[in-house]
Amino acid sequence: MHHPSSQIESQTEEVEGRSNLFRMVLESVVSLAIAVILFRTFQAEGYMISTGSMAPSLLGYHKQVICPRCDFSFTYGVAYDDSVSGNRFQAKGHSDGESFQQAGQYATCPNCGTHSIDLSNVPRNEGDQLLVFKHAYYLKPPERWSVAVFQNPMKPTQAYVKRVVGLPGESVQVRNGDLYINGKIERKNLKIQRAVRLLVYDHHYRPTKDDFFQPRLLPDECESPNGDHLRSKRAWIAKEDGFIFDENHESSPNVSSRNEWAWVNYQHWIRQGGHYVTSVSLEEWPAEVEKPEPVLANIKYDEEQKKLICKGTMSAETCHQYLDQTTNEEFRYAIALLYEKSHVSPLFDDYGYNTGVENQQAIPVHDVMFQCDLKVNSGVGEFAIEVFEGHHKFRNVFDFQQRRVSLFVDGQKKAIRTGNLSGDFRTRTVLLEMSVMDRQVLLAIDGQLVYKPLLYGETATPRKEIRVPVRFGANGGDFYISNLKLFRDIHYTRGKALHGVDESYQLDHQSYFVLGDNSPVSLDSRSWSDGKVDYKYLLGKPFLVHLPSRQGEVKIGDHVGHMRIPDFSRIRYIQ
Repeated sequence: MHHPSSQIESQTEEVEGRSNLFRMVLESVVSLAIAVILFRTFQAEGYMISTGSMAPSLLGYHKQVICPRCDFSFTYGVAYDDSVSGNRFQAKGHSDGESFQQAGQYATCPNCGTHSIDLSNVPRNEGDQLLVFKHAYYLKPPERWSVAVFQNPMKPTQAYVKRVVGLPGESVQVRNGDLYINGKIERKNLKIQRAVRLLVYDHHYRPTKDDFFQPRLLPDECESPNGDHLRSKRAWIAKEDGFIFDENHESSPNVSSRNEWAWVNYQHWIRQGGHYVTSVSLEEWPAEVEKPEPVLANIKYDEEQKKLICKGTMSAETCHQYLDQTTNEEFRYAIALLYEKSHVSPLFDDYGYNTGVENQQAIPVHDVMFQCDLKVNSGVGEFAIEVFEGHHKFRNVFDFQQRRVSLFVDGQKKAIRTGNLSGDFRTRTVLLEMSVMDRQVLLAIDGQLVYKPLLYGETATPRKEIRVPVRFGANGGDFYISNLKLFRDIHYTRGKALHGVDESYQLDHQSYFVLGDNSPVSLDSRSWSDGKVDYKYLLGKPFLVHLPSRQGEVKIGDHVGHMRIPDFSRIRYIQ
């Protein structure tokens, strides 16, 4: 039997315990709120992006699209409000008034080129939310290529986010897609290249169930669109995620002696469209075949040059239309060849994020990065990656018997750079990255440069058109290559060309020159009435994309709706 006084004491202790727990929780919440307020006041503040001027590095309001043919996921920029036509970066609801237009509810896959992807039922996501270190530039001024948040000098309540490219006292110019500082091309290191590169093709996301789509990575045995004869008696074997090469494997056809390279070529095959020109030789247009209308058709015959010419891609219907009109073998061969070659496009400064109405005609690009995983299953043989940038062919040759990598230029026999290979190749898969960007050649293994970067300058002659920018090959040995990706560099466009385009722009000792990563749509130092950003307008350095969201699907009966849910995959540090 309990004593009444002891029961009262236990109840009192329980009540006091609850009170202490409640007070502790309340104090913790208040302390956290105070800490957050102090942190925001003196250290960091949150900003939201609503435009695509920094895409795909930083996203504005967008739709997350999955290509119906290759399953590749990409972002497509949309206006943050149906009543707003401005492409803007917002801080606390303020905007910078960049121009932005909607081109309807259709997108193009940047990976496989599928057109007219219907977006009408794809929900809209908010832009990236940034945490900005407010006092970063009190401690250290911004470096080149760093991302900065700053005030609009004309409207201090508006905030912009861009990448700093020109520093105080420098002369800045955008020329041929590249950045020039004090008259010299500015080259990006590997870390910055990774931060700004744009994906051209991911071999993992190819349309395997689409009979019309042609492989972009092809073992040789045929003449490439560049006109090089790339025949070999050995061949790579395509697998689900890559390619294997084994000179002793029973499935390797026609194994021959050493010193004969087998190559896999990247060709940028596209489905339709394009404004580039393709031609093949044809001695005479057959009299029985109706000539195309010079204005309406994208096919024409140049009698002086003896060339059959196609602008963009030739459709299958057009091809069969001409083939059905004659039995002339020369003409039929020329039409069939032109059809095949017309679908292999040069690389252009395309952005899957953009609507397609913001930019001028697409511009050919030459600066690329090739990335792959390589597994070496023997200690012999050679592997190579070759990049053609319009003037020069750069070939890195990995000799696993000598444990050395050598860089050769334009087929010369003497290496211009060499580096050592570790024994890791025999025990694990390694990441290879080769880039030719900003007239600089880099090679990295697992993120570490193999040799000193090779720098080279411009030539007086324009760069050639590139239809096979990259190829890889083997000479003996046993290799497995996977996770193949091709990227391109930012190609800076003219914008409104008010500053730093037709002539250099001189910065004073308290100002900066800034550019957006999404150059075709970004209003930045190229296009403002005053191209500089004074130091006093810098708000801080964004360092984290935090609290991102995506649209989750909710079904209530037959009704399907969407609600915002966290998207932890988009949380990342900003380079």
